[in-house]
Amino acid sequence: MNFFEYLFCRLYWWNTKIVKEKEMPVYYSIMGISVFHGFSVIPIFGILYVLIFDSFYIKDTAIGLDPFLIIGIISLAIDFLYFRNKQTVLYKQFKKIPKQKKTRMDALCIIYIVSIIVVNTLFMFYFRSKNAG
Repeated sequence: MNFFEYLFCRLYWWNTKIVKEKEMPVYYSIMGISVFHGFSVIPIFGILYVLIFDSFYIKDTAIGLDPFLIIGIISLAIDFLYFRNKQTVLYKQFKKIPKQKKTRMDALCIIYIVSIIVVNTLFMFYFRSKNAG
């Protein structure tokens, strides 16, 4: 089980055990993992945009859509196709993971989520400061 499969299972566990979602826990887990994937790609996209176009002002695409919306749609589609039919197999594997390994993986998940928030916040402030001046 790779890191993102574990994160998906942890989100599914959170949605079913903590939030007590009964209608669509798999959908919300896929949405959550897609948000994390999208936020992971945004700083890379920002760096590439600056290197290619030599501008800190990110414009809409040729078809008039925000590039960040496109990143979100692509990550949602990929994650939906990947996780849609695998959730039962993954959750059975998740239940078999020893408690010590779960604790380690939970720490990595928290570090990953916090680092995504910090990096995206720093990029946002940096890009705004470059656009303001």
